[in-house]
Amino acid sequence: MKRLTAMFLTLLLLLSLSACGTASQNQTDNTDSGNSQTEEPTVTDDGTETESGFPFTLTTKDGAEVTFTHVPERVIAANANAGDQLMALGLGDKIIATAYTNSDINPQWDAEYKAIPSVAETYISLETILDLEPDFVYGRSSSFTEKYNTEHDTLSQYGIMSLSSIEGYTVGADVDVVYEDFYNLGRIFQVEDKAEEIVSAMKAQIAAAEEAVAGQEATKVFVFDMAQEEGAYTCGNNFTSKLIEHAGGTNIFNDLDTTWATVSWESVVERAPEVIVINDYGDTSLDEKIAQLKENPALATVPAIQNDRIISVKLCEVFASSMTGDTVEKFAQAFHPDCF
Repeated sequence: MKRLTAMFLTLLLLLSLSACGTASQNQTDNTDSGNSQTEEPTVTDDGTETESGFPFTLTTKDGAEVTFTHVPERVIAANANAGDQLMALGLGDKIIATAYTNSDINPQWDAEYKAIPSVAETYISLETILDLEPDFVYGRSSSFTEKYNTEHDTLSQYGIMSLSSIEGYTVGADVDVVYEDFYNLGRIFQVEDKAEEIVSAMKAQIAAAEEAVAGQEATKVFVFDMAQEEGAYTCGNNFTSKLIEHAGGTNIFNDLDTTWATVSWESVVERAPEVIVINDYGDTSLDEKIAQLKENPALATVPAIQNDRIISVKLCEVFASSMTGDTVEKFAQAFHPDCF
């Protein structure tokens, strides 16, 4: 009887130890699972906690290096196309002010964007920026200049992070710079998945347009931005020119070693464009720009004028934006309508 009692007590002790071990293991598993889902903030040398993934540094216009220390919360969009990119990433609620909104942006969020306060008709000044107390300014390279005291290094001295859209300061910029813009913004705002979604869709749309016009002879295209005393302001070897190429066309002034330039009307006639693309923006209306072309006797023999092959684009469509794929498709359909 004593032996049976001892055996029974031993069995109870073993079962108790087993249960305690299981409970302890379950508690450890739950703790590990929680840690794997939540990354601890990084602690800097001075003991300050930073968000995961920060700080990091990006090189922007004129080789300026900007260090990003946190996800921005108060953002200024210094140009329409820059604002479009931010809106496409779902960051509209972070934009506290806009500037130089001289173009409609993507219709999906144009109205929402225009409801945000605009603080400058053209380029924003340092004084205006400081008054708004942003932590990030994003725009084309022309928004970060010595003239307005808004260079990237200057903004960094005031603790303001900033970045230029790549295509604005790169001769020969191609669609890959738009992808890089979105990847940079995705990293800065920690919305990498959304950035990849936008880029993947854009790549697919451009590839489809290229496939549709494959094998066609390139259509000669003249981009008319505005009339000037010396002739026409047009694009050279720039981003717009590359969009034209992806769509089965060739910019007749692609041989220029600059992004934008003024050319003579005689040179336009000599290069005989088959299609004219008008940038629809500014104080001169689209109808007025069309009239300037059609009523110019020097252009009477130009094939695009004779055949009335004139199309227009909003300025945002031909700068880096969420509409880059749409623009290539639009151009391809205009240059090679029989392929669609």
